[in-house]
Amino acid sequence: MSKRIPLVVIGGFLGAGKTTLLNHWLVNAGRQRLAVLVNDFGPVDVDAAMVAAHDGETLSLTNGCICCSIGSGLEDALIRVIERDPPVDLIVIEASGVSDPGRIAQVGLADPMLQLEAVVVLVDSEHVVDQLDDPLLGDTLCRQISAASLLVLNKTDLVSQACLARVRERIARQFGALPAIEAANAVVPVAMLTSDAGRRRIVADTRARHDRGIECDHDHDGEVPDHPFEGGVWRGDGVLGADALIAALKGLPRTVVRVKGWVTTDRHGPAIVHLAGGRVRVERLARRSPALDNELVYIGIRGTNVHDAVRKALAPLETHPAQWPTIGP
Repeated sequence: MSKRIPLVVIGGFLGAGKTTLLNHWLVNAGRQRLAVLVNDFGPVDVDAAMVAAHDGETLSLTNGCICCSIGSGLEDALIRVIERDPPVDLIVIEASGVSDPGRIAQVGLADPMLQLEAVVVLVDSEHVVDQLDDPLLGDTLCRQISAASLLVLNKTDLVSQACLARVRERIARQFGALPAIEAANAVVPVAMLTSDAGRRRIVADTRARHDRGIECDHDHDGEVPDHPFEGGVWRGDGVLGADALIAALKGLPRTVVRVKGWVTTDRHGPAIVHLAGGRVRVERLARRSPALDNELVYIGIRGTNVHDAVRKALAPLETHPAQWPTIGP
């Protein structure tokens, strides 16, 4: 039988920094040939200089790494990667922000061609305690963190040492002795993501989370309930006013927990925009040509009129589009 391919699952709630970690890993892969499985190429903003080829479902990079879309299903994507010649050195799967990475990790325990190395879960240090206490978000966060072999306390540059101490105390109290490291901008030493200790813990614990005294909500049949989220896509034409866009996103109710997508603004040009934890970030994309269409994917709490809230907040951007600034000679 061929050598088993190591597998790492990256999980974490919406906006915790999973995509930033993936980008960091791709840039610093060295001689390691990674296969990164993602839902969409869009959010993984790979530097254009690293892109060697793009065939629609697979993005090949100059350092030997590849990104594969999970659009046709995880199993199909894994088969495409496992059958590649020459074989990849390691497979990384990004779990969606509302999914349980432990369930995805079981693929690595069941597939004879894969060797589960670790489940790396990121949390937003500024918001994780409030999220765990939230009656609608808490169970999702609990299941994600309890699946981790390594927990990354991300965005530490945005919090005080006192806040970070409270986060560590809460994690230890609720989840026990969970290996954790601190990071800013999801900069994590690559060697820590595939440790032997992490692999041993996953094999022992992935099917026995509750044996560690971790309590997550379940329904009366013992099954994990459906996540309490729903979402959609907002699309608009033309160039958006940057100030109006940022104000509209900041004005969304807290029940809209995540917004991410492509836009073209009068100040940034082509850009990717993020809303998470009440923070809005707009990043210029020099490699993308100005587009007529703007597209934002949003996720919110089910049953709170999420779609109406987004449409109402962003409606002014559709009726009053901005213009490209006039540049003199």
